[in-house]
Amino acid sequence: MFRISVLALTASALCLGSPVRADDAEDKAVALVKKLGGEVARDQKAPNKPVTSVNLSFRKPTAADLKELAVFQNLTTLDLTFTGTTDAGLKALNALKNLKTLSLHGTPLTDAGLKELGALKNLTALDLAFTGIKDADLKELSALKNLKELSLFGTRITDEGLKELAAFQNLASLSLGGTEVTDTGLKELAVFKSLTSLDLSSPRVTDEGLKELTALKNLTKLSLNSTKVTDTGLKELAALKNLAALNLSYTAVTGTGFKELAVLKELTALDLCGAAVTGAGLKGLAPLKSLTSLNLAGTKVTDADLQELAPLKNLTDLSLNVTAISDTGLKDLTALHNLTSLELAFTEVSGAGFKQLIALQNLTALTLGGEKITDAGLKQLATFKNLTQLTLRKTEATDAGLNELQSALPKCKIVK
Repeated sequence: MFRISVLALTASALCLGSPVRADDAEDKAVALVKKLGGEVARDQKAPNKPVTSVNLSFRKPTAADLKELAVFQNLTTLDLTFTGTTDAGLKALNALKNLKTLSLHGTPLTDAGLKELGALKNLTALDLAFTGIKDADLKELSALKNLKELSLFGTRITDEGLKELAAFQNLASLSLGGTEVTDTGLKELAVFKSLTSLDLSSPRVTDEGLKELTALKNLTKLSLNSTKVTDTGLKELAALKNLAALNLSYTAVTGTGFKELAVLKELTALDLCGAAVTGAGLKGLAPLKSLTSLNLAGTKVTDADLQELAPLKNLTDLSLNVTAISDTGLKDLTALHNLTSLELAFTEVSGAGFKQLIALQNLTALTLGGEKITDAGLKQLATFKNLTQLTLRKTEATDAGLNELQSALPKCKIVK
């Protein structure tokens, strides 16, 4: 009887000349998401192109609205960032059995709400940043055995709470930045043998705490942004042989300890934005031959210091934003033949020295900013035929000047 009904409905649809859809209810739910100001993404390669991702960030869906998402049986990603989702709303998510990635970033959560997440057994990535959760709340997540990525950034988690994380043995990425975790609690991280990414951005972390990280042999990305780590503590990182990206921004690191990083042959990205790094300290970067990305924005680096970057032949991305660099210093960047992206916003650079950068044949992206950048300076870029993107921030360039430059560089996208 059921087969007959299906055939009858199909025949009816064909007679009416309408395309056959797998699920009209899904279309209705898509319309609801869009009405709320959200976005959906479909799997274009799968039959019927099912919805696999829903973004409702910064919208205000009700519990009833979220219940309508149950028709998306192939939904794997849901973004509820800053939505104010209630406990009832979280309960409505229980029907999304295939959900793998969920963001509740900035959404205040309760014990009851967190308990509802336990039904999402296939969840592999969970963002709980700025949700206000505390140590006891983590117990409610113990059922999520497949969790590989967890962000607790900006929450009230303490050293005691880290013990509850032992249930997540498969964690590969963990963010504890902005929490109340101290050096003492970091010893609890030793059990996470699969951890590849760790964010400890917090002034509560010091050199002493870095000793607890030596067991994390698979770590490839480490953020120590805004910690109290100094040059002295860098020697503890030598044990992390697979480290590829290190963030030391806004720390007291001067560079005298960079020699300790020489053993990190996989290190390709180093962020020193706002750090206390000095010209003398930059000499310590010479052994880091694998570096491809270096951020020196907001440091006290001067023209005279740029010559210390010459040994870094593999650099492709360099940021010198908000430094005292001037046109005079640009000549020392010509040794970096592999540079593809250079940021010089809010420096003393006016453009008079741009002609020296023409030697950088691989340069495709350039960022400039500040009142020293005028039409006269931008004219110097007319011969930079390989530029594909020029980003300008609060410059004195006029529309006429930009139009002239655009004519000279038709393949370059000018963003202001």
